[in-house]
Amino acid sequence: MKLKLFLFILPVLFVGVSVFAQKVVALHSPTNGVQYFTDDNPLQSAYAAAEVVGDTIYLPGGSMTPPAKFEKSIVIYGAGHYPNATDATFKTILSGNITLSDEADGLHLEGVKFMALVFDTNETVNNVTIKRCSFDNISIYGDRTNPAENNTFIENVINGGAWMENLINSTFANNIIKGGINQARNMVFLNNLFLYSVPSNNGYQVIGYANNSMFKNNIFLQENNNICEGSGASTWSHNIFCTSTTSPALGLDPILIDNYFMSRVDVLINQTGGVFDYAHDYHLTAVALLNLGDDGLQVGVYGGFYEWKDSSIPVNPHISSKIISQTSDASGMIQVNINVHAQDR
Repeated sequence: MKLKLFLFILPVLFVGVSVFAQKVVALHSPTNGVQYFTDDNPLQSAYAAAEVVGDTIYLPGGSMTPPAKFEKSIVIYGAGHYPNATDATFKTILSGNITLSDEADGLHLEGVKFMALVFDTNETVNNVTIKRCSFDNISIYGDRTNPAENNTFIENVINGGAWMENLINSTFANNIIKGGINQARNMVFLNNLFLYSVPSNNGYQVIGYANNSMFKNNIFLQENNNICEGSGASTWSHNIFCTSTTSPALGLDPILIDNYFMSRVDVLINQTGGVFDYAHDYHLTAVALLNLGDDGLQVGVYGGFYEWKDSSIPVNPHISSKIISQTSDASGMIQVNINVHAQDR
């Protein structure tokens, strides 16, 4: 099985980064086999051809235009977004927003950079997984008459914030989040790093209106004491806070379990400011490692069930290096050396 996958994906990615600069998008279907698309909009062509739940699209590096709206339950893998892991392939970038309708239930998107994630207003978009992606914002609007549920956000870099008034019963795990989270109702937040930090004279909170949610094993770099506001009994367990008091604002009737309070400079090995930086090191210092999560593992993105994978390489086989000769030999052949590594998670 591993050998078949290796042979299938190698030509897709190779052509996508070759001297011919041709983007090739592959669609693998259990019923229709493998199809390749090389037109001006190969992602849109592959998406249009996808017919069966679970059909898988493999994207090369480079920039592509996504469909105006995703309305199918498919799987999409890119080449990743970390600079140090995409020298050979380039980042996979989808221009514009990713918009999902309720027919996109079960969609899986991994290893892609895009602008914003948008759920159609008041539509029940369920069981979606967004993993190891980089994007700016999440917009899930509605009045909860038809709430989106059971969605999972794992190991993403969220460079902005999230407005989630129509999202419930979903999980954020091991994400690095720059902006604020708004309207968190019946949500679970595990091992996230919240970079959001505003001056002490600014009244904004990291979490706006959290109700009946669980915050466990997270790190909040906010030094302002306004962490959260809301109206209902959220649980705060084994989080690291960097506030100037051991009694920060955590909404009404919070349930507190063994949280930690540290100076911000003592938490992470190399991090400054309130933005994500690929050059930073988000591992915990030796001092911070002493503060364990409720599971006995470290808090933050390198702990928990979804431990952060360095360089956020997606689970599909990854091209780590390539050398392509610029000239041909006497027989007219071009020398090509490609290194591909399988991924264990």
